[in-house]
This record gives sequence, structure tokens and C-alpha cells, in this order.
Amino acid sequence: MRFAHRIYKMEDKELLSLMELAEAPDIISFSGGFPSPETYPIDEIKESFVRVLDEEGKEALSYSSASGYNPLREEIAARMDRLFGMDMTKDEIIITSGSQQALDMSGMLFIDEGDVILFETPSYLGALNALKAYEAELIAVPTDKDGIEIEALRQSIEKYGDRVKLIYVIPDYQNPTSRCWSDKRRKEFVEFISEYDIPVLEDAAYAELTFGDTLKKPLIAYDTLGQVVYCGTFSKTFCPGLRVAWICAHKRIIEKFLLLKTNVDLSSSAIAQRQMVYYMQHYDYDAHIRKITLLYKSRRDLMMEIVRKEFPDTVEFDVPEGGLFLWLSLPAGKDARELLALALKENVAFVPGGSFYPDNAKNNEMRVNFSNMTEEKIVKGMTILGRITTEFLK
Repeated sequence: MRFAHRIYKMEDKELLSLMELAEAPDIISFSGGFPSPETYPIDEIKESFVRVLDEEGKEALSYSSASGYNPLREEIAARMDRLFGMDMTKDEIIITSGSQQALDMSGMLFIDEGDVILFETPSYLGALNALKAYEAELIAVPTDKDGIEIEALRQSIEKYGDRVKLIYVIPDYQNPTSRCWSDKRRKEFVEFISEYDIPVLEDAAYAELTFGDTLKKPLIAYDTLGQVVYCGTFSKTFCPGLRVAWICAHKRIIEKFLLLKTNVDLSSSAIAQRQMVYYMQHYDYDAHIRKITLLYKSRRDLMMEIVRKEFPDTVEFDVPEGGLFLWLSLPAGKDARELLALALKENVAFVPGGSFYPDNAKNNEMRVNFSNMTEEKIVKGMTILGRITTEFLK
């Protein structure tokens, strides 16, 4: 049987086999990018669904508008205005079935075969795979602790010229490194990119998962030309199973996304959108986010304590100030895939860092999730991983 050749650009058989093994029930898995299931407000969600079905069941079980349920778009617009000082309307927002659909539709909208996508390195493998399916060339741009390096970005744009069709970034507590761009770098980036007619895809999945007191302004808040496409989601702050997310962008771009949405799946789940509105109007969503970030901060602290105690000094890391992940670097020349094979023998899993680079360009790093495992499993699993890492590096 002949398949479209794009499917072969998406294959990562080694990672797929490792992930299947890592998700086995007896594995202590630090591999997923998941929020903790114990944070899901199940009783409140149950009541929300019941009330929605009681009060507007026929509408909730029918098709929705392709752009999304208007009250939900209005809630999101008002929330972004309150959090980030953005004067926007529902007409600048479209609801998607998870942020992964937003990434996929962005590839459909902006990318032709042979185009170039620039992205910070390392970066989210789900986005790289989604965009790679549209037969673009993925070019990594060096990134420091403040964010993507502006001069390196300039050099890449000058090198590839009109082939550069999109820039993909995760400014807030990014997957996989938990790096968060500084305010200065955000302003510099938006000012710099305004010199070019290139759209920017801002993945904001982790934007509200800060362990500090204030949220960073998103890139779109600095954008005056309508270049930034902002992808937000309830998956990391509420629960991923509902698959409710959104795209925020200039109206001229939203109109194009709307054409794609109509053809991709007609509309997102009507009942899930209505449930989300009911929850936001009848419960304290901000308090819920504060609760989960306190939990994740405590788990981060516990994991950092064990890493400092059990891992050799040659393993480097930065303490994440938000998000879901710890990014560890082994000494140069060491392969985290080999370490994973050893860890799996003792029922512990993580994701090797090479998966977050095109063509596995760098293999001495590893992503460890601290949000999804209980404290007991964090202690047990990270202690085992520390011992194995020590032995491996000898």
C-alpha cells in the first residue's frame, strides 16, 4: 500500500516504542507532559455537565459554530484582557479541539512544501512533528536563558530569506526546558520581527503555570502589526480530556483559520465548550489555578531536593520557575537514550532530549516531568534514577 510521503516525516519509531513501554502500569513514568489527574475538579465538572444538559441539552448535543461557542469566546477575551491588559473581542478568537489542532491548522495555513520554519531549540516535539507533516524544513535557532537569540534569528532570516514562513516559540515555561523568556527579550523579539512579514506562532500552553506572583505578558500583547498567533488551552490548567483550546489572532488571520476549521472538523465539542463556560461563571477558576501551581511547586521542590542529593555533580540543570518539567544535561558525549534503557529495566521512565531536536541533533539531555507522579513515586523513582545515572556516568 502506498502512503502519502508526509507520513514518513512524522515517524519516530524509537520514541514510540519507548513511550509505549514507559506508559505501562508498573512504570514510574516521568515521561508524560501531563497535569496531575488529582487536580481535576471532577465534582464541579460533573455538576457543570448536568446543568448544561438540563438547561440547554439539545444545543449542547448538536453541532457548534465553527468559530466556537460565543459565550466561551467572550469569557476567554475578557480573561486575557484582565490578565494581560489586552483589548480584544470574541471576533479575534476561534475555539479549537485542543492546542494540537491549532498547531496543525497553523501548518495548513502558512506552510508549503520546502518552506522554512524557525524555532527555539530545543522545542516541543508535538509541534515539530505537526509542522513537519507539511514538508517544511525545520531550522533550530540558538536560545539562551532569556529566550530566542535575536542576532541568531536575524542570521537565519537573512540566510533563508523568503523561504521563512513561520516562527514557532514557547515563551512561557516551555516544553521541554521550562525556560521562560525575560520581559526584555519579549519586547526585543516583537520589535525585531516587526521588520519582517513573517507570522509568529506563540504556544502559550503553560503561560499561567507560574510559581511566582505575576504572569509574563505574552508576545501578542506587544504585537501592534497583527503578526502573532496565540495558542491557548485549558488542557494544562483544567483537564486535557475536554480538548478545549483557542487561537487568538488578528481578525484577518482568524478568518483564514475559520475556513480551515470548517473543513477539518466542522466544529469543536459543543457540550465541552458549554461546560467550560458554566464552570468559569460559577466557580473560581483563578483559585483552581493557584491550587494546582502550589501542588506543582511542592513537587518541583521535592524533585530538586532529590536531584541535588542523589545525582552526580556533572549533571547540570536550572531550577524551573513554572511549568511541568525539569531539564537535565548529562556530560557531553553521554547518550540519554542509553540511560533510559537502563532506567526502564528498573521501571523508571523519562524522555531523552534528542526527541526535542530535529534529527536527534543532541542526545545528552533528558526531560523529567514533576507534575504527574505522586510525592511517593517522585522520591522512589528519582532516587532510582539518581543511582542509575551515577553508575552510568562512571
